[in-house]
Amino acid sequence: MPTEPSTTARQCGECTACCDGWLKIRIRGHDVHPGQPCPFSSAGKCTIYDERPVDPCRKFVCGWLTPTSPLPDWMRPDRSDVIFLPASFVWRTIPVDVAVAIGAHPKAKARAWLEAFSRDARRPLLLQSDGDWHAFGPPQFLSDMVERLSDERDPWQPV
Repeated sequence: MPTEPSTTARQCGECTACCDGWLKIRIRGHDVHPGQPCPFSSAGKCTIYDERPVDPCRKFVCGWLTPTSPLPDWMRPDRSDVIFLPASFVWRTIPVDVAVAIGAHPKAKARAWLEAFSRDARRPLLLQSDGDWHAFGPPQFLSDMVERLSDERDPWQPV
C-alpha cells in the first residue's frame, strides 16, 4: 500500500483542513476545535497570513506537505478526510505519528493506508476517528496508550 513519496513540491491548493477546526489549537486567544474553525479563515484564505502567529500557525507541519512525505497524492487532507502529523511526539525514543479525522472519520481507503504504513514502517500511530483515539504499533505502545487514555490524559503527555 505505501508508495514512494512525491518528488514535486506540494501545495495546499484548496485544502484548509488545518484551519477548519479539526485540530484543537488556540490562535490569538481564540479556541479552534471541531465546530469552531479559525476566526481568521475566510473563504479558504487566512486573513492574517502575513502576521499569523508562530505557534501554532508557522510551526505547523502538515504531513502531506513535507518534502519527504510518505503519503500518496490522494492523501491530501481534504481528499482523504485525515490530517497526518508526522513524528508528533516520542514514545520510548520512537517517533509516533498522529492522524486526526476531518469530520467523523477518515475515508476507509485512507485509514487502511495509515494502518499499513504504521505496520510496514514499524511506526506507532495514534488515529483519532469517531471521537475516539485508536492506537497501532507494538503491544507495549498499545498498553501505554490505553492507560493514558483511561486516565483522560492526552496520549502524547509524558507519564
